[in-house]
Amino acid sequence: MESQLSLRRLEVFCLVVEEGSVTRAAERLRVAQPAVSSQLRALEQWIGARLFVRTSGRMVLTEAGTRAHLWAREMLARCLQVRRDVEELTLGTGGSVVLASSLAVGTYLLPPLMTALRAERPGTDITVHVTQPEHALHAVEIGEVDFAVMTRDERALPTSIVAETLLDEPLILCASPGGPPTADSVSLSALPKLPLVGVPRHVAFQRSIDTQLKELGVGELDTVIRLGHAEAIKTAVIEHGWAALFPRYSVERDLAEGRLRAIEFTDGALHERIGLFYRTDKYFSPLQASALDAIRLAGR
Repeated sequence: MESQLSLRRLEVFCLVVEEGSVTRAAERLRVAQPAVSSQLRALEQWIGARLFVRTSGRMVLTEAGTRAHLWAREMLARCLQVRRDVEELTLGTGGSVVLASSLAVGTYLLPPLMTALRAERPGTDITVHVTQPEHALHAVEIGEVDFAVMTRDERALPTSIVAETLLDEPLILCASPGGPPTADSVSLSALPKLPLVGVPRHVAFQRSIDTQLKELGVGELDTVIRLGHAEAIKTAVIEHGWAALFPRYSVERDLAEGRLRAIEFTDGALHERIGLFYRTDKYFSPLQASALDAIRLAGR
């Protein structure tokens, strides 16, 4: 059995698993296919078991391959974290925080918290990546980010990730100052009668709303258009007399300035559950712990 094992070999292995194909993995790496196949054969020799079988033209993990894949991802994530920690020590920086978030959270909720933290700690390096929740979770899992803050739904999480609920943010029905509904309050059952601006169906925020409405027995909404950013949704509501559901943190300034009008629900409430996600084995530096404290405090 070969006694040496390179991290590159593990990276190639994980990429083949992700792509389900040696050919596509080679294309991603911009190398010849035999080079990828050679790395896989060497890894199988080192482990002493076959890692893949081919089914319908796709590479599928064996039982040994599944176990090896879990181990490989753990190794790569820990190595990435060590490299980041050592780089900070070498450069003599004040530490770094890298986090991922869903769109609205990363646009409205996190920037004031992280900019305040940066102002208190000169020399620190703070980065907020705004992305889709599934991409944010993947970044947490492989160690690219320290943690993620985003809309939480009921999807199962990898066993390597811890999730804690930060807050249940109330959703507000907002309309233009002169648009429908004319009343300052409505029942939840009236929502399907209103022309609403929504977000794409696959977004966790929308899935959460759909689940809550179904549980409350509310019928299908009349969604006139689906837009990808809260600012675009606000503009559509204001210019066309439509309405939309927003988390409170994203419209507080608009409500204060009179650009939007809040409509209360008379018989219930809708919420956006915001969660904090990080690896079970994650060590948080003092700066990272301070960032977490600031976020948790804001959720109280």
